[in-house]
Amino acid sequence: MNFLQSIPGEDPIVVEGYFPVTPQTMFKAWTEPDKIKKWFGMKPDSLASAQVELREGGAWRFLLTDEDAHTVGMEGEYLEIVQDEKLVFSWTHVVAHADGTREETPASRVEVSFSPKGSGTWVHLIHSGIAKDDARKGVGSGWTHSFGHIMDVLSDLQE
Repeated sequence: MNFLQSIPGEDPIVVEGYFPVTPQTMFKAWTEPDKIKKWFGMKPDSLASAQVELREGGAWRFLLTDEDAHTVGMEGEYLEIVQDEKLVFSWTHVVAHADGTREETPASRVEVSFSPKGSGTWVHLIHSGIAKDDARKGVGSGWTHSFGHIMDVLSDLQE
């Protein structure tokens, strides 16, 4: 299934798809760390950790690698939260070194909406403001893989 709706490399990145679970289940999949770890990334269960402070102004942080020399991940702040309907958050790719130095991309913006459709949920994501073409291509590919992984682990996400 092709979830990417925008042309690779263009701004904004648009990814969407239908999932046969309720908006409540899908919202939890995006906001509960144990569920996020199941689907987020280029392959399932690829996050070393996920932290979520689910409130407007709250921080989130996903680590892809957590090694002694450095960590690699994404982090940001929740800008808007509408329970079971919408998440808006900033997004920065970060490499943090053991000596305390950090390399970070400029913040971009992600908006995800969860709309009821039949017995399931239509998820629409817009990721905007990524400065570089190659970074947009990589992030678009990452979101496409992640949406596919959500589909693969739906039974693990339901309660």
